[in-house]
Amino acid sequence: MLACNMKHLILTILLASVLGCGETPSSRLSETLPYISSGPHEMKFSLIPGGAFRMGSPEGEDGRSDDEAHHWVEITEDYWIQTTELMLEQWFKVMGRYPVYTAECGIHTGGIGMAVEANTPVRCVSWASVRNFIDVLNHKSRADGYVYRLPTEAEWEYAARGYTERSHSVEGPMKSFAWCGKSSRNSLENVAELKANFFGLHDIYGNAWEWVSDWYGNYPEANSYFSAVRDPMGPVTGKKRVVRGGSFSSEGYDCRSAARHAIDPNEVYINTGFRLVRTMR
Repeated sequence: MLACNMKHLILTILLASVLGCGETPSSRLSETLPYISSGPHEMKFSLIPGGAFRMGSPEGEDGRSDDEAHHWVEITEDYWIQTTELMLEQWFKVMGRYPVYTAECGIHTGGIGMAVEANTPVRCVSWASVRNFIDVLNHKSRADGYVYRLPTEAEWEYAARGYTERSHSVEGPMKSFAWCGKSSRNSLENVAELKANFFGLHDIYGNAWEWVSDWYGNYPEANSYFSAVRDPMGPVTGKKRVVRGGSFSSEGYDCRSAARHAIDPNEVYINTGFRLVRTMR
């Protein structure tokens, strides 16, 4: 464990030396990242090296909310995160049926009938139904050496930031990397059509809000690297779960690395899906 923590400290110091004012890392790092690996049912995952970062947003960031207090977090273990939001066809391959949509959530697929727009993010799935999906996936994939789960809120933001401190980790106009606000066509789009961030993650902003594992709550105080919170998992209990990243129906200020929203874990919305994390068993 000491060696692991030392590796992450060295990586953090290295990043600090090559990150100028929140800029993208130099080619020294980009030569080795992202590292993409295939998973079950054509899922792709990008390796996220552990390290420390400032979670939340600085005062004055455009669109900032009061629940985005800036604080230091350390992710002590490497992990893999899905390069796209989970697609409808991937849900079908695991569950043997599509989500049955309500009238509020769009077209009713009949459960086993032909899916509409199979390469779009799965949507209209509650937090509880996502957990059920993950249980089924882990049971079917138990021989592959990995455990699948939702990311924690900290893991999601660390991956979204891609070693930057800007509100967005992808350079260029929002329409080049996010289906969000004025850049959206007011509907879910096929995944991976726009630019990815440094870790190779597509649609980390916009398209669909993404469930994470945490209950919603206030962030802890951690004002320096040496007081960083290690591997936070959010409150022990709560009434609402966190979603991140914004969606096609969001305003631009919701499609930021720090933006967070809380919704009832039993509710379903046409603009809410998820992406998976996997770790070694």
